[in-house]
Amino acid sequence: MGSLFRSAEMQLVQLFVQLEAAHDTLDELGELGLIQFRDLNQDVSAFHRHFVLEVKRADEMERKLRFFEAHITKFLSELSVMTIDRDSIPSPSPKDMNELEVHFERLEEEVQQLDTNREILIRNNNELVEMRHVLDESVHIFEESDGFARGSFEAVAPSSSEYELEEFGSSMRSKPADVEQGGSGGRLSNLGFVSGTLERGKVANFERVLWRVLRGNVFVKTSDISGAVMDPQTGDMMEKVVFLAFVQGQRALAKAQKISEAYGANLYPISDSAEERTIMRREIQVRIDDLEVVLESSRERMCEVLSGIKANLAAWKTLVAKEKSIYHTMNMFNYDVGRQCLIAEGWCPASSQNDIQLALRRANERSGALVPSILRPVETKDTHPTYHVTTEFTGCFQEIVDMYGVNRYREVNPGVFTIVTFPFLFGVMFGDVGHGSILLLLALYLFWQRRRVPEGQQPSELLLNRHLILFMALSAIYCGFLYNECFAVSMNIFGSRYYYDIPNIEADNYEAQVRKGYKNYAYPFGVDPIWKGSKNELDYFNSLKMKMSVVMGVAQMVLGICLSVFNARYFKKAYNLYFEFIPQILFMLSIFGYMVFLIIFKWLTNWEHVDMEAPRLLNLIIEMCLMPLELSDQFHIYPGQHVIQLLLLVIAAVSVPFMLLPKPFLLRRDHMREKAQGGGRRRRFQMISENEPADGSAVLAEEEDEEGDDEGAHDEEEFEFSEVLMHQVIHTIEFVLG
Repeated sequence: MGSLFRSAEMQLVQLFVQLEAAHDTLDELGELGLIQFRDLNQDVSAFHRHFVLEVKRADEMERKLRFFEAHITKFLSELSVMTIDRDSIPSPSPKDMNELEVHFERLEEEVQQLDTNREILIRNNNELVEMRHVLDESVHIFEESDGFARGSFEAVAPSSSEYELEEFGSSMRSKPADVEQGGSGGRLSNLGFVSGTLERGKVANFERVLWRVLRGNVFVKTSDISGAVMDPQTGDMMEKVVFLAFVQGQRALAKAQKISEAYGANLYPISDSAEERTIMRREIQVRIDDLEVVLESSRERMCEVLSGIKANLAAWKTLVAKEKSIYHTMNMFNYDVGRQCLIAEGWCPASSQNDIQLALRRANERSGALVPSILRPVETKDTHPTYHVTTEFTGCFQEIVDMYGVNRYREVNPGVFTIVTFPFLFGVMFGDVGHGSILLLLALYLFWQRRRVPEGQQPSELLLNRHLILFMALSAIYCGFLYNECFAVSMNIFGSRYYYDIPNIEADNYEAQVRKGYKNYAYPFGVDPIWKGSKNELDYFNSLKMKMSVVMGVAQMVLGICLSVFNARYFKKAYNLYFEFIPQILFMLSIFGYMVFLIIFKWLTNWEHVDMEAPRLLNLIIEMCLMPLELSDQFHIYPGQHVIQLLLLVIAAVSVPFMLLPKPFLLRRDHMREKAQGGGRRRRFQMISENEPADGSAVLAEEEDEEGDDEGAHDEEEFEFSEVLMHQVIHTIEFVLG
């Protein structure tokens, strides 16, 4: 509880490590996790530090591991995360890392070679498959070759006319019909053709462009390929067609080839001889069968290599991450070339120095260094870091506090109070027995799942927050009983104190039909179920929940102000106690504390026995602040109320200048007095620019030193009254308006 109530006491230490023992020393200290090193080379760029090559090597090894992981995800059906105990993995030595780097290079070359060969085989296979489709679909087209020779063909271009077709047919009829083979496809006499495959969506534009460029002297025949095929160039699955474009003349044939290539068509030269096409079809099928066998063998080899990598991937990633962290930390140290040692500075808990000494001794034994490492405490006036020792139970609550701001060194930690206040405030907003029960089941399931996580494996964020979810569920259930709601439906557990005079109740006539029971008692726990369904249900429940939230919120704010008392006493700052805590608590209680008093007073008063309606408290507070000299009869609820309200307003008004003015002027007086004395002890004033406390109680850190002691002087600033006054003005305005 003590370490949670305040942050751990921190000590700045200086570490001298021999170069041959630095690697093992950093590894032991990293496993211990009790020291935070300072960067002593802030003015040196990352590319000019001593161990930059080792960091680059670790980055390159991480790149190779990501390359392996991507291929494992691609080729293996499931990438299961190996559960490993990170503490059980031995720390790598420089020799082991060299061997591991060579092993990674060999594996990367093998995987790249297999991947390259596989891509070439797949591309060749896809080309052969498309060519087989071209041969199959061209059979029907060449069966009509006699009709082509007689000119009995039909052009498909939308801009064709009978005159153009007759002219193209007559020019063809004047040519002999002998079959030759040549060019990129084949020729029927002087009639050549281009064959290939094209994406189905480009066919219409392709035909139109061919027709216009070749001035109608073209005949295009297409046939759809059943199903999607993989494009050899892109590797994407596409819906394609087989096309044959017949043209006249070599120049027209060259133009048709260029247009086809421009549209992304894959051209395949085939013969116009049926016998040759049959032989080619048989040869292609044999080659496809052979390629499929080779592809399967290549895939099996790739899976075999990747399976071996997968078994060690998690351990390798841990080793490389440790190695990179070690050298990245060593780059923060000063390197003494003459003594061949590294000089480091860091913060550690004062109570953990013995553990650090033991870790240094183990590292020295592992490395076999002749000179032991030296750990020396250093006195400093630098701002100490805040370190909270947390567990799985307190860690989730501490993270909530740290999201809003980290408290200053050795200040009271609000996290210990958040364990109670945060879940209960959630319950006030989320109060429902049914919904809270669902949340409770989720929390119990997370507790059960946590027991199944192997020791040494880091649990997920959801599992780490299981205690928070459990407390929120219990608070929601408790407040749900207070609101008497289960899935927004009223629960009549103890029986209402009211009964119905008639079986059927009219919603607009409750007052005449609902009467008190014979026994004058209150509902034992929570809200009477009769309020559910009443005419003023919404007003009642909104008022109840709002007032509960106000009471809890004011209580939490008062608690935050009271914590500044502990900080003022611990840091021995009397000015913070007298001119911050006392005015703040008086201002808070005179306004919001009085509001809470009125809420409780209104709850405890039986307004049926009072000759007035229950007042609206918000209007009462507004009138109190805006018209302090008047008190309406509708807001007069107890004797002496007007005098008490005037007194509270005076206290609140006087508290503001007491928060604003005395402390800066008293600090200025003390500074001038110490400056006038000139000798003996002097007081230094250090402005706190970062990590201010959550309650804002400390504005200056006062430190006393003997005259002439200049240690830590680089962190001190000369007292500036204007800055101190401005800081106090901002702090006062934030508190009063907030």
